[in-house]
Amino acid sequence: MPPEKEHEALQALRARLDEEERAYSEVLAALDRLAAFRLPAEDSPEVREKLERLNTLWETPPRPPGGGLGGAFRQRAWDAVAPALERQSEFNAALVQLLNAHLGPLDHLNAHLRDLAGAVVHYAQHVQPLVDSRGRVASALATTRSELVLESFDRRLESLGRRVEGLLELRDRLEAMTDEVGALRTALGAPPPPKASE
Repeated sequence: MPPEKEHEALQALRARLDEEERAYSEVLAALDRLAAFRLPAEDSPEVREKLERLNTLWETPPRPPGGGLGGAFRQRAWDAVAPALERQSEFNAALVQLLNAHLGPLDHLNAHLRDLAGAVVHYAQHVQPLVDSRGRVASALATTRSELVLESFDRRLESLGRRVEGLLELRDRLEAMTDEVGALRTALGAPPPPKASE
């Protein structure tokens, strides 16, 4: 026996469902790939080492000791460039403070973004099963409702069947009584009553 052919509308719905499931799988795979990114701190551990080195190098060296003609010359040269070195030292300190203030929160933000992407993937993985479950519940409810309607029709048919049986029994009894009355009249010799015109 050949398999029963599905209705065209059902075939179109099944084709659309297959297409949507493929698209959903592709989106889920893309989300999964995006959520698996490496953090900048993981890719460049040397950044932290360089930051530590910056933290120690930003200060200017102390003034050279005096002593003798060479020492006096070094001190005078130092005094000449000291304002520029002090300004550079302030710049270096500000830069190191900015980097320190920026890198910690940036690492935290990147870790949070990866956690967020993982949560989105986890959510997306649960959307389809949820929709499927709701569909199964709706289908079960529709089946249950259909069964209730069929049971109601069944009871109604049984009730109508009993009424028809009662009417048939009443007809049979009426015919039997009509025959008995006819027999009594014949026995009594009375003429039959005139038939009512239809």
